[in-house]
Amino acid sequence: MTKKQICTSCGKIVGGEGTVFRCPSCEKTISRCAFCKKLGIKYKCDCGFEGP
Repeated sequence: MTKKQICTSCGKIVGGEGTVFRCPSCEKTISRCAFCKKLGIKYKCDCGFEGP
């Protein structure tokens, strides 16, 4: 991660424990902070794909 990523779920900056990956549907970047990732908070990509 070279630039600061923003969590797709909550809008906070993704830190060292967070994750950044490609949407399985459209390949757009999805970012998750450690808090949302750990609690399994849902996220939604612009294409409509949703995940835990």
